[in-house]
Amino acid sequence: MNTEDRLKELTQAARAESTATEAEWNDFSRRAHRSLIVRRAVALTGALALIGIAALSAVALTSDDANDRLFQPVSPETDQPDEPVMVRVPAAEFELWFVQDERLSWGATVMGGDLPANLATDDPVTQNAAYWLQILFGGPMGPDQEVGATSAIPDGTELLGVRREGSTLEVDVSSRFESGGGSLSMQMRLAQLIYTGTQFVGIEAVRILIDGERVDSIGGEGVDVSEPLTRRDFEDVAPFIVVESPKSGEDVTSPVTVTGFANVFEATVNIVIRDENGDELEETFTTATCGNGCWGDFSEAVAFEVDERQEGRIEVFTYSAEDGSEQNVVSLPVILVP
Repeated sequence: MNTEDRLKELTQAARAESTATEAEWNDFSRRAHRSLIVRRAVALTGALALIGIAALSAVALTSDDANDRLFQPVSPETDQPDEPVMVRVPAAEFELWFVQDERLSWGATVMGGDLPANLATDDPVTQNAAYWLQILFGGPMGPDQEVGATSAIPDGTELLGVRREGSTLEVDVSSRFESGGGSLSMQMRLAQLIYTGTQFVGIEAVRILIDGERVDSIGGEGVDVSEPLTRRDFEDVAPFIVVESPKSGEDVTSPVTVTGFANVFEATVNIVIRDENGDELEETFTTATCGNGCWGDFSEAVAFEVDERQEGRIEVFTYSAEDGSEQNVVSLPVILVP
């Protein structure tokens, strides 16, 4: 092969490698909703890769001997780095639970994106749980950051797997999850995971696995995780109103029974049902079994009328005794069915 043909071959190889790197960069851009730390790391890696390709191309054009050392025949089937296989999760509204003022703080978020194929399943409930737990592990963003929410889940914690067994969700996390922090921090990070994982239809509890193994306790404080955990196991750090049913996105017909537990003034819990336009269809109230400093259960059947299937919301809250404003608001997206 003469020098001119060799140069053409090398140039084509460099272009092919550069194109692959740009594709990776574009794939990164489409997933830019991930945490800031990940975005910076990937951006730096992409930039270094581009610089490296330019340097290799320059050396290739100056020496045939250097070409022989730096450029080896490329097999597209064996030598190109494998792209991680991703599954697209449609946008939907669900809850992300973080920490504010040493209590759980929640915010409803509309989001969709890519989920690694090893976390994806044919069960939409399990797949949604895996996607939202992955987002949770990335830490607060957007409105959650603006209100000062933080996360007790240690940076670098990896979601290794999600599996469903009846009404229990098995969540496998890396050992980084139990590192650092005291008793309160461990309670908060567990509560974040359990509350985020139990918001899905049919899921009532979460079992924690560490690096694929069931464990009896985690952390230096030895928090008991030998059995599946529910939202009620974390009343000490829970928001003052917790709605257990219906679940986000669930189909509801009239009358819909709204249940949960609360620790509010005079144990009074107010409930409003709104249609797809935000208009009020019905408002009522109920009384929890305890209040004014203690937790009590509440349950109320609320009737409503709609002419057609549509998106709606169920809002549960209390009125302030001082100024009449709504407090401790929980707003659940549901599907109203005639």
